[in-house]
Amino acid sequence: MTPTLQTEDEEEVSAPRFLRLRAAVERIPPWLRLPLGLFALFVFAFGSTILPLFLLHGGDRAEIAGMQSSSGVLGQTTSIDLGIDNTGDTVISPICLSALFDMPVDVKTVSFQGLDVVPFKDGRACGGALSGQETISVVMTIVPRQAGTVHVRLVATKGDKEIGPAVVRELDVSAR
Repeated sequence: MTPTLQTEDEEEVSAPRFLRLRAAVERIPPWLRLPLGLFALFVFAFGSTILPLFLLHGGDRAEIAGMQSSSGVLGQTTSIDLGIDNTGDTVISPICLSALFDMPVDVKTVSFQGLDVVPFKDGRACGGALSGQETISVVMTIVPRQAGTVHVRLVATKGDKEIGPAVVRELDVSAR
């Protein structure tokens, strides 16, 4: 039976939810309320802290490390040194570097750990695998085609899927 309230007009109105909840709690024997409350607290704590760790396990996460703002000369080869840090626990294969430039730049090659020298195609270069909690060095060889400040947006990817936050760095290009 649902608790009801009487209004001034003697009409029955359904009680608010908190009154129904209170009535349900009062039906529980007093000696059982504390253990049930502690159990409910445990289930809530487990569900909000531990369960997401199991559900998110296996997620690929990597960040661009290093590469401070640097400089180059118009028409001359310039190397950009940076790193990719695997902040997750899984192996990321293939590990890729995606780069977007706001001025004309020719990317010649990208070298992963000095071992995999790969071409840069469609804004991305992929090479090798990155183990969990590992950081690798990456050297991007570019030729700027316009003087000025080039803004470079870099992000770690697995194939074409971004797996980390993007960083923006500057490359100052002088005419000579």
